[in-house]
Amino acid sequence: MSDLRSDLNAAPSERTDVLRNAVGATCHRLQNNYFSTPSSREYHVARASLAQMRRNASIDIKRNPLGLATALFEMGGDFDTKLAGKGDEPSPSERAAYTALTLFAVHMQSATSPVHVPSVSFATACGRLHALGISDSIKPRIDAMLLAGSESSRIAHIRSLIALLRTNDLGFDYGLLARDLRGLANPKTKSGIQLRWGRDFAHGYFAGTKSGHSDTVPDGAAHAESASSGSATTGAS
Repeated sequence: MSDLRSDLNAAPSERTDVLRNAVGATCHRLQNNYFSTPSSREYHVARASLAQMRRNASIDIKRNPLGLATALFEMGGDFDTKLAGKGDEPSPSERAAYTALTLFAVHMQSATSPVHVPSVSFATACGRLHALGISDSIKPRIDAMLLAGSESSRIAHIRSLIALLRTNDLGFDYGLLARDLRGLANPKTKSGIQLRWGRDFAHGYFAGTKSGHSDTVPDGAAHAESASSGSATTGAS
């Protein structure tokens, strides 16, 4: 059973806010440094960090203590003091952050444009991918991901979709992904996240077909409403 002691010291909304902000800020920093001057120290440090996290992407956190240490070191700050576990098991927030950051590293491989796009949900980006009409398998993949019976299966589906998003230069908010992954791991909040992802997928698809281009833009009022409800929904553990 995951170590909840530190994770539960914070109020539900505070936990999800700290998790989202920590992962989002980390992705923003690494992304900015990755796209900085190639001769700079920041560029080389970011490339090395992303390469290390990318190697961790297919390894479960419980079998990869060094991978967890890398993720925690990259985030630090409020995450370390409020959400890091205290025992021999990863906390729910540690698991969600580790997964989101390693997937971000995969998405960033050979990237030529930002992949961490604030305020755009993963499901919305997938909807825009579906709107491109590049494959009939996108919707079935989304359905399989939403209905996955285990966390490992769900992450495998997410990873395959991220590979397609990378190919088509579509990004999303990795802080939001971490928050939602935490909620999906909780039986009490899983169905609410699944419902919101289904809604966001449809929103992204119709926005993509209307705009006639693949640029991923913030979801606006519709996303703000779902994010607000998501904070309350995913907070409980």
